[in-house]
Amino acid sequence: MAGGSPGRGRVVLVVGLIVGLIAGLIAGLIAGLIAGLIAGLIAGLIAGLIAGLTAGLTTAGAAARVATVFLAGLLASCSQPSSVSVPPAAPAPGNAQAVAREDAAARIAGFVAGHNARVARLETVESRGSLELRYRDADGEHFDQCEFDVFLAAGGRGALRATKLGNNFLWIGGDGVRGWVFRLDTEPTLLKVYDHVSEHDLGQGADGAGEFALLTPGTVRALAGLQPIAEQNSVRPVDGADPALPAEARSEVVYQSGGATVCVRFGATDGLPASVRVLDARGELLVSSTLGEYVPAQAANLAQGAWPRLPRRIEIVAARADGRATLHLDEPIAMTKRMKPRFFNLEELTAQFRPDRVEHAVAAEDGAIEPASGGGK
Repeated sequence: MAGGSPGRGRVVLVVGLIVGLIAGLIAGLIAGLIAGLIAGLIAGLIAGLIAGLTAGLTTAGAAARVATVFLAGLLASCSQPSSVSVPPAAPAPGNAQAVAREDAAARIAGFVAGHNARVARLETVESRGSLELRYRDADGEHFDQCEFDVFLAAGGRGALRATKLGNNFLWIGGDGVRGWVFRLDTEPTLLKVYDHVSEHDLGQGADGAGEFALLTPGTVRALAGLQPIAEQNSVRPVDGADPALPAEARSEVVYQSGGATVCVRFGATDGLPASVRVLDARGELLVSSTLGEYVPAQAANLAQGAWPRLPRRIEIVAARADGRATLHLDEPIAMTKRMKPRFFNLEELTAQFRPDRVEHAVAAEDGAIEPASGGGK
């Protein structure tokens, strides 16, 4: 069987072709995979290298910028002195005291300005209240506790009416030219007229008519902290003041009113008058007051928040006459409600009260009150 049959040869050929195709496909696949893997690795390495270089350059730039800022700040701190490491030098003791005095003077000036603005809204004042009056006269020492009405108006006009059980027993007033005291609790009843007085004549009557010195309209207005402080004033320390108090509370404002010297001491917290002293031409104390319990006083044409403040408690002492009056105001107002013109008219009051005796007194050159004349009705 030297030669094979033709059919068998074709089979072998077909099988060979199939095997070759399979082998070629396998070889192609393997080669493609290897080539793709290598290409992918190379591409990945290149992309990663590029991205890494870019990121590194960016980070390096930021770091360089940070370093630049840091170096700039370091250089700036080296070129300028540090406010933390070099505290300000403490002022010398003398300078500190001078600064404290200047601060206190500025605060007191503010108190004076506020005081005068407040007083400008208190031209008219009226109130009911209670009164304790201690005084000494030719009949000895007296103590009276009663109710009162006080009326203060412009031009030195004023009236204080004291009553017991509804009956008048003391009426003190003035019209800005004259002053008067009706003693309706004595036997005989007495009217004492003080000629030639003004709203600036403070403490008149302190040498023998203590009740007038305490309660004359001009004196009440000044001692209640209702008189404006003159533009020409000075500030001086208060003798014996507690050194623990603020400087402004250890000082008083001094000004002239007529022939008297008025000294006003302000409260450090509220800036309102806390005490007032009136001195004569020789510098001796005539009358003084202590003020407290300030409240807003209703005023016409002013909003409630702008109502001026008034002291409800006023303690007045006459040094020479050894007299003392304590006034407790119930509800003070800064407007006319019950006030009448006849309250300031001596002739109408005289006709109403019909005193048994009338005495006149005038002010001597030294400010003391001297009797001028007297007589019956």
